[in-house]
Amino acid sequence: MRFSRLIAPAVTLVAGLFASAAMAAPVPVQVNMTALRAIQTYNLDKKVDDNVYIVVGGVAKGAAVEGRLPKEKTWEANRKKPPVTEKAPEALWKGELADGEFAIITVLMFQGKGEDAAKVKEFTGKLDAALKGAKEKKTFASADEFKKTAAEVLKGQQAVVTKVKDTFSREKNTDHFGGLFTILVWNNNGKLVKRLDPVGLVFGEHYGTDVKIYTKLKNTRNNVLVADPKGGPEFSEQVLAPLSDDFMTVRVKSLETEFVKTAERTARNTTDYLTDIQVLADGKPVKWTVQGEESGVDEIHAYWGWAE
Repeated sequence: MRFSRLIAPAVTLVAGLFASAAMAAPVPVQVNMTALRAIQTYNLDKKVDDNVYIVVGGVAKGAAVEGRLPKEKTWEANRKKPPVTEKAPEALWKGELADGEFAIITVLMFQGKGEDAAKVKEFTGKLDAALKGAKEKKTFASADEFKKTAAEVLKGQQAVVTKVKDTFSREKNTDHFGGLFTILVWNNNGKLVKRLDPVGLVFGEHYGTDVKIYTKLKNTRNNVLVADPKGGPEFSEQVLAPLSDDFMTVRVKSLETEFVKTAERTARNTTDYLTDIQVLADGKPVKWTVQGEESGVDEIHAYWGWAE
């Protein structure tokens, strides 16, 4: 009787240790870009492809994250030529996050030939400064710390991007800033917590057709060419929401409306791209929700502050 009384607490203790170890196991995480669509091209001649590339930055487990997609040259993009599709996704970052560890991944899109490496480095260096506080830590202790860091990073990046035309502009014959958003992933006691923050409105007004620059979570117009899912040559124009029907994919819309002086006239040109993002935990995509709804003058102009 005494023996069974002694062994029962011991069994409970061992079981508790095993449960604790299981909870503390690292979570394999992968952040994928599953589609990149040109809704309207930067090139004034709409029959000519854009050149597009992605610059990845951030911090993961206290170490800097740096990358470029594609690694060399650029992708070609047009309305019927998405450079990235769900059939061949691109990994923006992957790794294991132990309990408390986090990664902050910034995604910066450019249209251009990719020949402005020095200017890109200068610009990303300024964005990187917004991560100073996050780089000083390897873990988050609470959800409040996670949210506070997200807000600080967004505020710092917005301050940089509002001056983007000082570095990149058509007049200066440089590559073109196409959009910016940040993804945070955090292992909170074995549960993956995630958040996506678009940089928001950079210049101009939310509504109307005047000059503006934004990266947002919002509905598109009925102007996204989507390929036949059965593999046929046909495309159909569709409205795409910021979340896919299964909630596994979040879509980020990046747009600039500008007035361009040509030899013949001054033309209004809109550059409009849509980027699809999935986050995988232990090899499986996790669901998203959109938060912080801002009502617009109509459904098309409504947008959301972040996704989680």
